[in-house]
Amino acid sequence: MSTLRIALPNKGRLNSSAAKLMNRIGFPVPDSNSRTLLAEFGKGRYQVLMARAQDIPEFVEMGAADLGVTGLDLVLETRRNVERLMDLDFGRCRLVVAVPEESSVRSASEVPDGCAVATSFPKLTTEFFGKLGKKVTPAEVSGATEIAPRIGLADVIVDLTETGSTLKLNHLREVGSVLESTAVLIANPRSVVEKRLRIDEVTSAFESVMNASKKRYIMANVPKDKLQTLNTLVPGVSGPTVMTIMGREDLVAIHAVTNEDEVNGVIAMLKNIGAMGILVMPIDRMVL
Repeated sequence: MSTLRIALPNKGRLNSSAAKLMNRIGFPVPDSNSRTLLAEFGKGRYQVLMARAQDIPEFVEMGAADLGVTGLDLVLETRRNVERLMDLDFGRCRLVVAVPEESSVRSASEVPDGCAVATSFPKLTTEFFGKLGKKVTPAEVSGATEIAPRIGLADVIVDLTETGSTLKLNHLREVGSVLESTAVLIANPRSVVEKRLRIDEVTSAFESVMNASKKRYIMANVPKDKLQTLNTLVPGVSGPTVMTIMGREDLVAIHAVTNEDEVNGVIAMLKNIGAMGILVMPIDRMVL
């Protein structure tokens, strides 16, 4: 069977999280400091191609890669013919419209026609303002968009933000939201047909990691006469697993999965019913 090639961002905001995801499924990909651009795994069954995030949609469309991890913002901007297989649980950000703090513009609809807008996303910018009945002039830049108003390049910017802190540091104020973005897994349409089984292996592996990321595995010894309360205290995936303990008629061992943000409450409730030896462990992967 032919090799399945997966393109990953070689640097930037998505690189670290994409590399960690691949490591979790058994592919120890090179980090951003490595000069390795193409690595093989699984005795040649898989290849990982390290590329610029903005090039990945093109690589996937052209068949240079079967799968790619990149930002939804880049997929929508490049308009490449790729299939969006799944959203990933990292790289969340927003593409926003921002103006200098002293500007009189209070919303994107107030941006005047013909205004120069600095952005790395000219197509999305033109489309967004077009829906508002506005015709703007994108000033395309490849980085440091926030400085554009200060150097007279543009009065408005359209740029990605995660927390808004960079905008504030550059004395900019958000006046509109173009879209919400996240990292996505995309595929070449032909590869989806010709390499379906191999692609399913990868998507299933990704899903198992994401399913496990916000779950915790709990083990405890619980008084046998308190078993009836366990389904409500520790629901688990299909209910808690209950096992006997050698030499103890009064206790049973329970194993269960719970949400990470509920762990402290579950521990308190288990202690209230007399549970002992409570252990909480991370879960590497979880197939539902």
